[in-house]
Amino acid sequence: MKNTFLLITTITLITFIACNKEGANFGSISPSKNLTSNIQHYSSTMRYAGSDYSQSITVDTANGMISSYLSSVNYPSTDTALRSLTFDADTLRAYLLNPNIVTLKFMFAHQLTYKNGGFSGQYAGMQPTAMTMVVVGLDNSDHYVLNNRNGVFEDFSPCPNYCPGNSGALINQ
Repeated sequence: MKNTFLLITTITLITFIACNKEGANFGSISPSKNLTSNIQHYSSTMRYAGSDYSQSITVDTANGMISSYLSSVNYPSTDTALRSLTFDADTLRAYLLNPNIVTLKFMFAHQLTYKNGGFSGQYAGMQPTAMTMVVVGLDNSDHYVLNNRNGVFEDFSPCPNYCPGNSGALINQ
């Protein structure tokens, strides 16, 4: 489960790195504090949007994080775990024209074919044929902002099944 969280966090960060704010600073989080204390620190010092919420990282840092995950799933010897999810940029750009959206929320989900194929509620690990994300915007009051069809977005393409663009597993400059 820890590896799943790390992977999805890394995928989300890499997929949307171009949208991140520059020069973010998360403040000081004490490793000696317990998790609850750190969460309370985050909750009391920042909101879900703004320059302190998203941060840019170097390509080297991103590749190090990606490499760590890839090693954990024995890639490239085994090429069956989810490596990335891609999403149409024009769809996201059009959605973000809504000025009420201040935050994007990415929720882990089972693909509809997996859910409807008799696997609803069953652990999927990092199977590319099972995992996806649902994306929805939030306003300043943390209310969901639906799209122009009164819905949210899903339609991520999973790699290794669909790997558009550069087929490498790391970010190449």
